[in-house]
Amino acid sequence: MSEGGNAARLASLTRELLQHWHQTREVWADGKAREFEERFIREIESEVKAALPAIEQLESVLQRVRHDCE
Repeated sequence: MSEGGNAARLASLTRELLQHWHQTREVWADGKAREFEERFIREIESEVKAALPAIEQLESVLQRVRHDCE
């Protein structure tokens, strides 16, 4: 995978998940759907948003380590 690939892949998959969720919400609009969104979807969205900068920083450090070891 290319440098920065893991963070980009996680961001892409999260966007895909959210798109599917929005499609699901078009047909599932009761209280349980709102509860599911708050308990799981918003949590995932928030956690991924918080994790992406750390993953990008880690990928950058690993790239420098690989470069230094060559």
